[in-house]
Amino acid sequence: MHKKQLVCIERLEIMEDKFGVTFEGLNAEIDQDESILTLNVYGEMHPTNGTSIKQDLAITVTAFDSEGKIIAITETTVYEEKFFALENFHMQIYDITSKPVKIRVYPKADV
Repeated sequence: MHKKQLVCIERLEIMEDKFGVTFEGLNAEIDQDESILTLNVYGEMHPTNGTSIKQDLAITVTAFDSEGKIIAITETTVYEEKFFALENFHMQIYDITSKPVKIRVYPKADV
């Protein structure tokens, strides 16, 4: 049996402000096929001013269980030199150990 469930998403606006970006259109779903859980997170990153970002950034997704424990983390890099106006993203975490109840999405400096 294949099921999809929506998950609550939390943005860290203080981090978005620090790096001059904002996230829009965020959506998170859990796909469950038998006992395998897959988390899919979708969204867009926009600069708060202009059409560029000031540095390479990592978009980070952290998943939490009902006890507030981190159960999965993934990130993808957005490169300053390739960025223009917006970046659409789809991030996927396969075979997570339990159903997340909260997802946090935030930017951070890519090192």
